[in-house]
Amino acid sequence: MVRTPDGGRGSLEQVAIATACLVVALLGYLLVPELDDALFPGMLAAVGALLGLGTYLVGRGHPYFAGFGRGYTWTYWVPPVVWFLASAALIRMATLGSGIGPAAVATLVLSVILLAQHREFQQSRGHRRGAEFVVSLAVFVSAFALFGVLYAERARGPVVAVGAALLAAVLASVPLRRAVADDGRMALYCGVIGVVVGQAAWALTYWTSAAIVGGAFLLLLFYVSVGLSEAVLDRSFSRRVLLEYSVVGACGLVLIVSAGPWQS
Repeated sequence: MVRTPDGGRGSLEQVAIATACLVVALLGYLLVPELDDALFPGMLAAVGALLGLGTYLVGRGHPYFAGFGRGYTWTYWVPPVVWFLASAALIRMATLGSGIGPAAVATLVLSVILLAQHREFQQSRGHRRGAEFVVSLAVFVSAFALFGVLYAERARGPVVAVGAALLAAVLASVPLRRAVADDGRMALYCGVIGVVVGQAAWALTYWTSAAIVGGAFLLLLFYVSVGLSEAVLDRSFSRRVLLEYSVVGACGLVLIVSAGPWQS
C-alpha cells in the first residue's frame, strides 16, 4: 500500500473498508440460494450499493485518486459490482454450485479485482498493463454471464433489450476510461455501444437458443464494439485494427452459430 501523508492511517482505512466489502459480498453469496424470488432482487441491490460505495471509498483514499479524470473515478465501482451481480446470479442458478466453496471462490476473485484496481493507481501508465488486463477480463467475464442471464428471459423482449443496452453502456466505460479522450466523448461512445448491443439483444429475442449462445453473441458484439471504439478514441484506428477485429468477429460468429441450435 502507498502511505499517505498522515502516516499510513489512510492505508489502514482502505484495508478496513476493503475487508468489510469482502465480508458483505461473502454473506451475500451465502444468502443467494436461500432467498425467494421476491427478496433476491432487493438483496442484490443492497449488497451491490454497499459494495459500490465501499469500493469508491477505497479508491478515494488513494493519494493518486484525484489525479485521474472523472471518467475513471466515477466508474471505479463498476468492475467489483458487476462481478458480484454476475457471480451471484450464477450461484443462484446453481451454475457454480452452492455452499461455502463457490461463495469463497467468488469472494476471492472479487478481492483480486479490488487489488488490481488499486494497482492501476499505484503504477505508471506503461507499467500497469497486468492490472488493467485483470480488470478488463473481470468485466468481460461478468458481461458474458449477465448477457446470458438476460437472454434467458428473452420472452420479455423490450425489457431484455433495455437491460442489455444499459449493461453494455456501463461496462464499456471501464475499458474506454483508459483511452486518451475527454469524458464527454467517452460517455458518447459508451452510449453508442449500449444502443448497438441493445438493438442486437432485442433482435435475438425472436430466436430460440441456449442462454450461453445468446450471451456469447452479445459478448462478441460488445467486445468488438469496445475494441473499435477504444482505437478511435486513442486515435490508433487503422486498417490493421479494423482487419483484426473483423477476423475476430467473423471467427467468433462462426463458432457461436455452429454451437446452435438456432430456431426461429
